[in-house]
Amino acid sequence: MSSRTFAQTELRIPADPNYIVVAKRTAAGMASVAGLGVEALDELNIAIAEACEHTISSALAAGFADAKVRINFRVQEDALRVDVRLLTGRSEAVERPAPKVAVSPVAEREALDMAIQMLRCFADDVDFQAVGGGLMHVRLAKYRWR
Repeated sequence: MSSRTFAQTELRIPADPNYIVVAKRTAAGMASVAGLGVEALDELNIAIAEACEHTISSALAAGFADAKVRINFRVQEDALRVDVRLLTGRSEAVERPAPKVAVSPVAEREALDMAIQMLRCFADDVDFQAVGGGLMHVRLAKYRWR
């Protein structure tokens, strides 16, 4: 069943953790437009912060230092739907020097698992799609009735 979209807004922020607050403020405004309550807004802010944080840390680890994070908010009849995606502006990552502390694939997987668990706790519907190079496209929704 498809829901009719009432309002849509797109936000693009630098892949810099300092800009997550901008995404959270935009989410608060869109939650108000969508008619979400205070508790749902708090949960949405946590989910947005987690999705952005994971996207940004993955981008930096992959060498996309000048990337942007695109956050698309769609107010629909039943929910506020949010897509978080990395925009790199180029097809390949920049060669980065090796980190001082190597991160094992197990640690990377555990970090992703933790991000997924956090999002599932605070969003009503969560979907992840791998887009290559350890990067993810995150979709989440916060429903009015939950």
